[in-house]
Amino acid sequence: MRKRFKFILIFLVLILGGGFIYFKTLKTRHQELIKSKIYYTLNLVDSEWKKDLSKDKIVFTSPTFVISNIYKSMEGPKSDQYVVIDDSKDELLWLTSFKTNAVSSDEKRKLSNDFVCHTNFEYRDAEHYNRWNLTERIGSQYPRITSISNGVEDFKLPDGFGFPVFSNERLFINAQALNHNITDSTFNIKHKIEIGYVNNREKTLIPLQPKTVFMMFPYDPKDPFKGPTEQLPNACIPVETKNHSYLDTEGNALSGHWIIAPGKHNYTYDATQQLQIKDSIRLHQITSHLHPFANRFKLRDKTTGTIIYDCNSENFTEKIGLKSTPSFSSQKGVWMYADHVYEMELDVDNTTDNDQEMMASMAIFYYDGEMENKVRELKL
Repeated sequence: MRKRFKFILIFLVLILGGGFIYFKTLKTRHQELIKSKIYYTLNLVDSEWKKDLSKDKIVFTSPTFVISNIYKSMEGPKSDQYVVIDDSKDELLWLTSFKTNAVSSDEKRKLSNDFVCHTNFEYRDAEHYNRWNLTERIGSQYPRITSISNGVEDFKLPDGFGFPVFSNERLFINAQALNHNITDSTFNIKHKIEIGYVNNREKTLIPLQPKTVFMMFPYDPKDPFKGPTEQLPNACIPVETKNHSYLDTEGNALSGHWIIAPGKHNYTYDATQQLQIKDSIRLHQITSHLHPFANRFKLRDKTTGTIIYDCNSENFTEKIGLKSTPSFSSQKGVWMYADHVYEMELDVDNTTDNDQEMMASMAIFYYDGEMENKVRELKL
């Protein structure tokens, strides 16, 4: 009996030891997935999403995120959830504003948005476009409405404009925590996510169509972390090759999440193909997603030389993080054309002595004439 117990004990020690060694080999983001699963399964922290519906806004509160490490972008605890604004009704609503704040785990205190990596708001394109009989749009682009990220606490669409959804339509929210600076404590937070809306019974707005365009650069998939070569002088060093990796029309590998060395750097990217402007569009809103050390982010019409959006980001000086990332908003709008070339330009200044990570994207909204006709038909 004693030998059997000893054998079982040794077996358990080997299993736990092997599991610990394997765990330590994982990247931070994968470690956090395992840790969060344990916290939620054992009911050590709150694991449920909450919803608070009022007349003109819906507030979702995330499960608890345990902050116990340094988390760069895409590394921290996260939670995903399909949500419905009001499944007791079938009404047309207009989404008009988006906001995310970090709060204490008891939800009583607002915390620094240093702990917000991002909140992604998405629609389910098959469900969304089937309801409007716009099935040709299904699968045409990634169905993201917009993002809130470090440096952007909230933004509103221009007055009179909105993104149309039905009250009982399923949406998707992805929330992830961030921590660039605190290393001496473990603490719990939540994200409080607010979506403002207008009921179509009260006011019919002008519909906007969302699209996300982002910078990405080539790398050699056979030797991805080598960096620029004579064959690939514009090559980046990807953070990893499993996420945020893409193929262009010629099958070349591209990364939208790359390493920046210490010092100042300038990047340019031809966004014309991503924009996919078929005739012309009238642009009304841009909100950027950037990482710390990004200084200036522009969208330029290279054909005319006009700068459409010039985002001067403000970084904290006493810690790592974006203090402010201004949005572009216009009721009048800016015309963009199919026969023009559009370029994104990014200036960064990595003021640390270590490599850092960078992403740069723009969540844009432009006038959706086809949807406006569908809304008019709905009212008849």
